[in-house]
Amino acid sequence: MSLQFDIERFESEALQHQLGDYWLRVADQIQLFNRFAYLEWASARIIAGWIPAAEELEWKCTMAKMVWQNMTVADRLLVRKNELSSNRTVAIPSKSLHTFIQDTSAADGFFPFVAGWFLEVIREQIRCYEQCMEALDPIFDAPTLEMLQECLPKKQQQVKWAAELIHDAVKESSMLEAVNRWRKYTRQYLLSLGGLDEKEESLVEKPACPISEPYGPAPRKRSKPQWLKPGDLGNPPEEFANNLKTFMWHYATEIQVLDPMCYIFYGVDNMPFEFYLDLSRHIWDESRHHLMGVRRLRQMGYDLKDVPLPYGEDAQQELEHYYSSLTMFGEACSFNRKRDSMQAYYSRGDIISGMTAEIDIIDERSHVRFGKKWVPQLYKQRLGDNSSLEEIRSKRMRAFIDSDERNFGDLTEEEKDRLSHAAFCGKIEFKYLNFERP
Repeated sequence: MSLQFDIERFESEALQHQLGDYWLRVADQIQLFNRFAYLEWASARIIAGWIPAAEELEWKCTMAKMVWQNMTVADRLLVRKNELSSNRTVAIPSKSLHTFIQDTSAADGFFPFVAGWFLEVIREQIRCYEQCMEALDPIFDAPTLEMLQECLPKKQQQVKWAAELIHDAVKESSMLEAVNRWRKYTRQYLLSLGGLDEKEESLVEKPACPISEPYGPAPRKRSKPQWLKPGDLGNPPEEFANNLKTFMWHYATEIQVLDPMCYIFYGVDNMPFEFYLDLSRHIWDESRHHLMGVRRLRQMGYDLKDVPLPYGEDAQQELEHYYSSLTMFGEACSFNRKRDSMQAYYSRGDIISGMTAEIDIIDERSHVRFGKKWVPQLYKQRLGDNSSLEEIRSKRMRAFIDSDERNFGDLTEEEKDRLSHAAFCGKIEFKYLNFERP
């Protein structure tokens, strides 16, 4: 005789509570997915805030991908939440959880943060996902199960990366002590909260913060590798000047954009979820472009440690101006030279370099679209500036023109006022390009 379940009886609050670990009704799932989406979104912003503190370029690139992964997981959770409730907004689940996120992300160093956040908080996230999956019905909730089964390995890979990083970092006793101190604090804080789902009974009191002053997120000065040789974007190294190799060097230099973009992602509040979703892709793309350039330079026989790269210490600029300038000028003005380089590479049978340029162009088109979509809203939100996109672009162009005597000093005031965007791009674009020399 098979067991029978009268689903209607789940209306009883007492029975629903008892069955909470084994069945999830729609209302329960809606609340849970809101919590999960909030955690992914918050984690993406926290990780972005710590990328400038990462010393190695490889760590920055790995974490940039995590920012994008977390935002895409959050987006998928919201898609499912919308299917269940016709509402994809995100609400802060509780004040205590919001405070926990703020407190446990403010570590006194990069490695303590990585240990506490990934080895405690993200592991706890994985537990919550797995517990949720156990309670989901394989037929009723199949779309949710499929989604979580696809997302879970990404979270597990993030923990694996962090565990390997910390494994090497704690060989020094002082670092071991700092890591253990912050992990213990985070672990006890989680216990006092009752887990990220706040379902468990609080087992301990909320612990006192063990540090006097946090280092991050968003440290005042960004970190960079000790081996990095400083370079000048306007003056490429001799072996990359006046030839096609300069484009691969330029792609490698795009790592310099990553930290400022992460300051924006972490530091800009009260923008729509979709802004952060688009920006997370932009951030990941910049790290990919760097890796595309590095791969090609290595294939040409260059060691990145011997290649000068521009990388200033201070990356905290006026966030909205940086983003508008990057999308409206830095990227929008680059398409002609990139198309010319792509054609030059393909005509010489250099398929990898040609594809590098072609993929970059595709990504940059998206970034320019993102800028057109978000720059006016960013200026309105951050500065109270209701200017249109065209008005903002004109003001930023004029600010550049007035500050750049070398490129615009020969123009009259009237000519400066009438300068088109295309003509402006022609003035600021690199002057040392040679598409004939390999």
